[in-house]
Amino acid sequence: RMNMGDGEYRPFSAKCEIIRDEAGEPAVMIVLIDNNGIEGVIDAVTGLHNGAAFANHTKELGAMGEEAVILKIGLNKFSNTNIMYGTEYGDMVLRRVSELLVQVVGKRGLFYRLAGAKFACLLRVIPRSELYEIYEEIQHALSEEILIDGRKVPIGISGGAVYTRDGNWDSNLMRSRVTYALNHSKHRHHGELIIFNDHHYLDGQDSLRLLSEIHSAAVQGFEGFFLCYQPIVDSKTEEIIGMEALLRFKKEPFGIVPPSAFIEWLEEDPCIFELGNWILRQAVRDLNQIRKQNPDFFVNVNITAAQLERKEFRKAVIDLLSEEQLPARCLCLELTERCRDMDLELLREEIDFFRDKGIKVALDDFGTGNASLSAALELMFDALKIDMSFIKEVQNQPIKQEMVRSIVNFARGIGRQVCIEGVEDQAVRDFLNQYGSNLMQGYYYSKPVPFEEFTKMLSGYAKDREKEEE
Repeated sequence: RMNMGDGEYRPFSAKCEIIRDEAGEPAVMIVLIDNNGIEGVIDAVTGLHNGAAFANHTKELGAMGEEAVILKIGLNKFSNTNIMYGTEYGDMVLRRVSELLVQVVGKRGLFYRLAGAKFACLLRVIPRSELYEIYEEIQHALSEEILIDGRKVPIGISGGAVYTRDGNWDSNLMRSRVTYALNHSKHRHHGELIIFNDHHYLDGQDSLRLLSEIHSAAVQGFEGFFLCYQPIVDSKTEEIIGMEALLRFKKEPFGIVPPSAFIEWLEEDPCIFELGNWILRQAVRDLNQIRKQNPDFFVNVNITAAQLERKEFRKAVIDLLSEEQLPARCLCLELTERCRDMDLELLREEIDFFRDKGIKVALDDFGTGNASLSAALELMFDALKIDMSFIKEVQNQPIKQEMVRSIVNFARGIGRQVCIEGVEDQAVRDFLNQYGSNLMQGYYYSKPVPFEEFTKMLSGYAKDREKEEE
């Protein structure tokens, strides 16, 4: 048993081998430890503490009321490195990045490797001026000092930070806030370090209150969250044959909040795993209501990288299908953009597992970024969903027309379905029919609506079809 340092002993297994020198004396001892399924705390690629350790350490600090600074750093467009040079090369870059991060910060803080190409650092409380200096040193080191196999690899970064306040601070909330700041750095401030507490960088007190409310709901029973559904239509028959589940949040005085205001922020918080499973369960239960009249109806549910990376997600999905007695063919898991940043082999294993069980897997927002094409070439999806950015003004833009034509032909050529999103009106629908996609989705058919309204729409649609047949 291993003493974990907190009074707890955990069982483990170990194998040991000793390598001897030329004189036969022991030179190196190699020990392989298996912690028997218990999640480790060291990242295998970089040697840094991992995300689980980061969550535990922030929780401990919060419980003790210790003041700290949390710095979170993301490597910009790192997926391109994996695509161009392979994951082994990417791992070498991550190791070198880790070395430089530790070198710059030194004893002032402890670094952690999080999911993908993100890192976090717990620092003692330091002046903001010193924090900015540290960030600038990191920017310089990563842009100038990474050499792999004699090749310079300049790395751009985005960064967010939060200063904890008062005693007994909520560790989950602090991690969410630093993620929010990181996303602002990446998408709105070109990599400039954003400190959450400096409100002039954010959208005002209302946004902060809203995020706080959403986070509380996500970790305390999901009150305020609900699902809307948008129809998925057969391109040839114009029949509604499925639906996509889309998350919403509603609470006064904010009203109904679209996912664009919070989902990117929540995707990097530990609560997204349970929230994602809640979405999946609710979607399956709603689908079963429709299947009483239409047994072949299906639902598409967006899945995050945080879900796929958890070992227990497989069991959660399979158990849900069994409990709700839903045929696997009626569920399609849509992989969101951030799933493409996952380790390719891990992503392949997860996709193969679900497809072997009869569950369909779709690649969402296809065409947005190099990772889409790489994923489509390397992995076995059942369907590709063409991002709506290709459909906007497609009638007047020959380049977009050729892109849509190429994607549809590519998908059909390798035996996969293709769904065109963003069909806004009849003129666009009629124009797109020439390309021969399998499925369509967009406001022309319906905006996302709550489940009760969706079922009424289906009922009205069925009656209209009956009249047409008469």
